[in-house]
Amino acid sequence: MIDFRSLFITFLWCCLINFSCFAQQKVIINDVEWPPYFFIGDAKKQLGLGKELINTCLHEMNYRVEYHRLPIKRTRQFMEKGEIDITVYSYLADRESILYYSKEPIFSADYAFMVRADSDIVINKLADLAPYRIGHLAGLTYTPELLKIIDDKMKLNEIVTGFSLRSMFSQLLAPTPRFDIFADARNTFYWRAKKLGISDQIKVLDYKIKTKNYYITVSKQSKNIKDAADFLMKIDNCLQALKQSGEYQAILGDYGIQPHP
Repeated sequence: MIDFRSLFITFLWCCLINFSCFAQQKVIINDVEWPPYFFIGDAKKQLGLGKELINTCLHEMNYRVEYHRLPIKRTRQFMEKGEIDITVYSYLADRESILYYSKEPIFSADYAFMVRADSDIVINKLADLAPYRIGHLAGLTYTPELLKIIDDKMKLNEIVTGFSLRSMFSQLLAPTPRFDIFADARNTFYWRAKKLGISDQIKVLDYKIKTKNYYITVSKQSKNIKDAADFLMKIDNCLQALKQSGEYQAILGDYGIQPHP
């Protein structure tokens, strides 16, 4: 005769050991304000392109996502210590010492310069930046060439550093602008200007600094992801499936973003 009570107790004991019967494994990611890719908080109508894709894939993988609001300029430190498990990064070789990269880009971003609408600034090459004061958003990475220019201008007090996009727009559009030109993702400029109702007061220059691919990465010190290779393989498979089904392109369309070829 089957002892159902004993079987049930055994089942409960297995669940308590593995936690898999009652709870999803959590994964921690930093919550950043980077429109239209990420918006802080989950109560907004739109979460951001990157956050929607991450949530979709991790839900399918039976992970529970926890977003922790942390300073963007210290993201590398948090990843190095394993205080966050995953983040979205462009590729830099020196980051591979502290994290693992996925292979499938989660999205791509074109970087460009923004100026006031009444500005006569023309940029055809990075050397054309020489006469101008540059706005710099703390924590934002560019290209090595542009970073070199920013580092050099910092020594000359020709860099104005801000800590939010809203403040950077305000400083550029002030009666006496604090800087002349600012670099960020092209879609970020368009999104923020539209939301602030100032699209007619700024313009994004045609010069493209670079197109950067962004990837989901896992901290080598992650406390919640035990098999990073398997985790990232499933992330890659999920993103590829979303792209093949057309759902990826539909999500991009919700944010007014055209897929990169």
